[in-house]
Amino acid sequence: MDLKRIEKKDIDGYLEGVNYVAYSDEFAKFARSAYGSERSFAGVFEGNNLKAFFPFFERESRRQRVVEIPLFIYTEIFFLDDKFIINGFELGRELIKLTGCDVLRLNIYKPNFPENFKTEGFHDIFTTVIIPLESVDSFEDYLTNSISRNARSKIYKGQSSGFEFIVLAEKDLPEFYNLYCEHIKFLGSVPHPVDYFQKIIDAHAANKNLFMFGVRHGGKLVAANLFVLNNDYLEVKFLADDVSERRLFPNNFLYAEMIKWAINEGVKFIDFGGIPNSMRSNIEFKKSFGAEEYPIYTQYFFKNFIHQLIFELNRRFFYLKKHSKLVLNKLFFRK
Repeated sequence: MDLKRIEKKDIDGYLEGVNYVAYSDEFAKFARSAYGSERSFAGVFEGNNLKAFFPFFERESRRQRVVEIPLFIYTEIFFLDDKFIINGFELGRELIKLTGCDVLRLNIYKPNFPENFKTEGFHDIFTTVIIPLESVDSFEDYLTNSISRNARSKIYKGQSSGFEFIVLAEKDLPEFYNLYCEHIKFLGSVPHPVDYFQKIIDAHAANKNLFMFGVRHGGKLVAANLFVLNNDYLEVKFLADDVSERRLFPNNFLYAEMIKWAINEGVKFIDFGGIPNSMRSNIEFKKSFGAEEYPIYTQYFFKNFIHQLIFELNRRFFYLKKHSKLVLNKLFFRK
């Protein structure tokens, strides 16, 4: 495998047709501001012929040089030759050589090139669910033919419960953030700081391709999501709801409004984001809106055993530090 760094200008002509979020300049700007991570591109060559390419992100983390493909989300390798095959483990070893990094994380899904990137031996612990909208003519047809009867009845329940669909603006970030924090704490996790969301908003301000939708009930925000639109690909970044209002199914109502908006805007794909395979009910919930599931293949590579040991120790230490209350509760308040 002949792997080389390439410049963005070398592939600009191809990027016009690439809708993967990790390839976008907005995502690169966010990665730099939030994590100090710099994007580069790598090309896979056969002789002088470019056969495939992908973005990668380089940063310093806990005294190690880390390369991620991509940063904290997932992406697909773009193949110019649909008969060209890449072995995932060989690619990982060559990337370690190319970048000189201590830690490499590949996080790949394969909706368009399922046979070209070989992932045998990779971990399959996350799934993304994607709604294909390429051949959809109207929301009414989609509601009737693609959304399950159960999900459809809950959409109608929301419509009859006095829900109000709203488009949130940047000034509404504090209200969105409060709902998000309550949602994340209910799940037993730790929320991002509010400036994390401000950095996402700032990264997309020039192209105006970040959106926040919400649902109000009696004037109160009871559900909201934040998503980005890259060409015809919509990626949901965050979703939050008020647990006390779940009996009225505000998420179903919000999803329906988002799908309706997407169809009117000519969106071809709605990506609901990565979900742990252990959360099967969450995956099935999103599939009830007509989504299809795609495995996310993850694999870590290390320069040597010492860096692997340092990485594992750091990860466990910072997990305990970040989730100390959750860990203590599990240890001392188990039934």
